Amino acid sequence: SNMATMMTIAMAMPAGAPRATATSSSGVTGFKVTARGTPVSLNVCARPVASRAQSLQVVAANKMTRPNLDDESIQMFKTGPNDTGSSSLQIALLTKRIESLTEHLLINKKDYACQRGLRILLGQRSRLMKYLMKKDRAEYVRVMNGLNLRIKSA
Repeated sequence: SNMATMMTIAMAMPAGAPRATATSSSGVTGFKVTARGTPVSLNVCARPVASRAQSLQVVAANKMTRPNLDDESIQMFKTGPNDTGSSSLQIALLTKRIESLTEHLLINKKDYACQRGLRILLGQRSRLMKYLMKKDRAEYVRVMNGLNLRIKSA
């Protein structure tokens, strides 16, 4: 039945009619499409590169950013001036990201991709906290108190 409908559509069009041709008039780019024997013009607005870049900047400004290592609230979790990846610092950075995602999800309840990302971050932070608890209990307690998180008993 699909072939029969395709054949009737093909027969309804004139033999020399182009199916889609690009046209340009007064700087506006568009396509002229022939559907069922009648020409239909679809105007496709070609945005200049500058306005496209500007619209992308607006999106980037609204996007949640990762916390900065130079932030004052993060400084207390560093083990030294060049620390960029100790467990306590990673837990603090993950906590900041989790807080921003939680705020986002309060507004956008059906953002399921964000929910998945939040669950992944929670699991990662949980594993780091478990490791830090085994390695250095005093540091674990200090980090948990600094971030106002619950201290799990081992």
